[in-house]
Formats: sequence, C-alpha cells, structure tokens
Amino acid sequence: MYAKNPRWFLTEEQDALRMSVARLARERVAPRAAEVDATAAYPQDIFELLAQNGLTGITIPERYGGAGAGLLELCIVVEELAKVCTTTALMPVMSNIAGVMLLRFGSDEQKSTLLPRLARGEYRFSNALTEADAGSDAASIRSKAVATADGYEITGAKSYITGTTLSDIFIVFAKHVDGDAAGRVSAFLVPRDRPGITVGPLEKKMGIRGMPTGGLFFDRVTVPRDARLGAEGQGLSVLLSSMTGNRPAIGARGVGLAQGAFEIAVDHCLSRKMLGGTLMDLQGLQFKLADLAIAIEASRQLVHAGARLVDRGVATKDLMGMLAMGKCLATDTAMQVAIEAVQCLGATGYSSDAPVERLMRDAKHLQLVDGSNEIQRVLIGRALREWRTHG
Repeated sequence: MYAKNPRWFLTEEQDALRMSVARLARERVAPRAAEVDATAAYPQDIFELLAQNGLTGITIPERYGGAGAGLLELCIVVEELAKVCTTTALMPVMSNIAGVMLLRFGSDEQKSTLLPRLARGEYRFSNALTEADAGSDAASIRSKAVATADGYEITGAKSYITGTTLSDIFIVFAKHVDGDAAGRVSAFLVPRDRPGITVGPLEKKMGIRGMPTGGLFFDRVTVPRDARLGAEGQGLSVLLSSMTGNRPAIGARGVGLAQGAFEIAVDHCLSRKMLGGTLMDLQGLQFKLADLAIAIEASRQLVHAGARLVDRGVATKDLMGMLAMGKCLATDTAMQVAIEAVQCLGATGYSSDAPVERLMRDAKHLQLVDGSNEIQRVLIGRALREWRTHG
C-alpha cells in the first residue's frame, strides 16, 4: 500500500513506470489470469506483450537493446504484475536472472550475441541447477562435465527446472571430473537443440500453473569451450551472484501478490453488509487489515532498500543477510495476507472462482523458490554471526 503520494518513495520516472505497468496489468494481464491458472497453459501472448513493452529487457543495458533500468525498476514492474498474475510476474524475473549472469560473467561475444535477443524476448533461458538431491546445497550436484578436445561433454539429470518446454538456452551447472577444476562446478550455456537433451514430464503444481516446470536429462551432451559461462570452476560464483542479486525481485513478487490479495479483501469488507453496517465497521477486521497493511509496507520498503543498494553497486556478498530478509519477509507476508484474504471473503474466498484462492496457492510457491525461507533464515543467521564477530 503506497502512501497517498507515491512520489514520496519513488522518482517521477519510477512512478510513471509503475502507473504504466499497473494499467497494462489491469487491462491486459488480469483478464487472462484465471484462465492461465485453470488450463495450466503458458500465456505466450502475455510474454509477447511484455516483450513489446520492453519489460523482458528492462535491466539490460541500452547498448544491448535493453531499457538500462536498475533492479528497483524491475521490482516495481514485478510488483504491479504480481498483483494480478504471479505467473506473469515471473517472466521478467527469469530474464533478469539470465541477464545478470551474462553481464557479470559472459564473454564479449556471449554478451553481444545473447543479450540483445534476450532483451527483445527472442530468447528465453532456464537456470538448470536443481537436482533430486541438490538445490540450495549447489555444491552437491552430481551432473558431470568431462573435458573433450574442443569443449565439454555434459551428463546428468535436473529437477524442478522452470521453463523447460519454453527456453532456447539452458544455463546448466555441472561438476568437472578432470583437469585443474576437478570437483568444482562450472556454468554452461547449452542450446535446447543440442543432441542428447531430453525434456522430462511437467510437474503438476499447486500454483504458478501457467509456467511449465519439469526435469531435464543430459546424455553426453557436447558443447564447445566457449559455451562455458565464466572461468572454469567458477560456477558457484556465477550462481551466487545471480541468486543473491535477484532476491529483491522475488520479494517484489511477494509484495505484489500480497497487495493484490489485500485490495480484494479491503474492497470486500467495504461493500459487504453486516450487522447494520459493513465488515469494515467491525473493529476486529479493522485491526486484522491494519496488521496486514503494516506487513506489506514493511516488506515493500525492505525489498526496495535492498534493490537500491544493489543498484548503487554494493557487493551482493555484503548484502547477503539483508537481501535474504527482504525475500523472506515479503514472501511470508504474501502467504499470510493471501490466507487472511480468503478468510475475509468467507465461502466466496474459498471458491476457485475467487482470485484470492489462486493467490493463496501461488503464495506458497514464493516461500519455496530461490532458496526456501528456511534457507533464507540460515543465511540471515550467518550474516548475524559475521556481524557480531567482525563488526
């Protein structure tokens, strides 16, 4: 819930962006959200709409065809989209994850070739890290990269990979079995049309049903040496830089979902007649909604503060605890607000015809992705130890 004058928090340009995306979300995205959830069909038309409006490349520098905006602007975009459709809000986040990796670790050729197509929405990327027994503990992955005369041969199985049936390039994390980097992880840019890649069946998910998620299998998939992203054995640095710096965008999805559910609940309480007045006249509900408003605004400000620091160039390793706090608070708040919104609407909220039922299912996803909120608390605990030990 922004204050009466949003410019107290945002610049004039940022607020104009917010209003523009809010209008797009309200007029074009919201009417499709229930259908996307019901059919579990990826909304290609919505992705193309975002690309046409420059939202798939919002954080990519202008020299590569992007908008050249910062992480805070991405958070503003994501929040407005997440108010009406959490699946749609994931699209620019996925583009940003790939963009960050390429900008920080890509070669000049990789940047000049891939970033313009990413910005235009011509290429989509999937981050292929998670395996059956490894995810947050990325160093435990079992996928292998064997050096060949002119590149690498990758073998392994990945699980719960977002966008498997859509992406043109997979950013695959695999562990070296030989050479100076033996036992360490590298990241590889692997086109989906390489022989030996099999896309597994899709997961039947509780929420975010419009975004396909499934397994990937690599059977001696060969890639040239210049397909490696970053130096040999630098894969965990590639991953950490991207995931940590991307956490405000995940938090923004939580803020947006919470705000969307909250507004539905408030509107219902203002209009629903009860005991000679409306639900909003009941102090018990006033206090409940006040607590939710506090949690949403606190989440927004913490997410925005983290994004601003990233945009100022503060090293993400120094922001580990703060960015984890923002993601954790915002996504826990999304779950809390969605549940209470269903409660406020009563039987209506429990119906699949009500948006808050969908938002409640989507909110659980946010507590799990980009490192579960239990993992976020581990990171916060480590940051606290570092702070008290070294000041």
